[in-house]
Amino acid sequence: MLQTGEPAVQSEDVINKRFGRTIAKKRKAAGYTQEQVSAHLEIGKEAFSRIERGINGVSVGKLFALADLFGCGVETFFVEAAPVAKADSTDSLLAGLSEADRQLVVLIVEKLAARLKAPR
Repeated sequence: MLQTGEPAVQSEDVINKRFGRTIAKKRKAAGYTQEQVSAHLEIGKEAFSRIERGINGVSVGKLFALADLFGCGVETFFVEAAPVAKADSTDSLLAGLSEADRQLVVLIVEKLAARLKAPR
């Protein structure tokens, strides 16, 4: 349990920078400009730029709006901004599986991704 005055594991600045990088990556992958996203969020371009650079934090409401715009789940921002490398995390999940089971997991993920990308 944390004592009063004891530092948190991650500073707010570090968390903001991780979320900002993840948001910028998702924005670029979705093909949006900062101007388009800031208009969608109803904030100024500079305010959105500060979020992407990690200078300002992002509210939960804005994360949901971004997830909707980018076509991903809101949890994506938390997973991708986590300090543990995604590849390491995935490797550890698959480590105890046989080759056949790993291939099955890949097949399931591919089919799920295709279904989620399909127009609704």
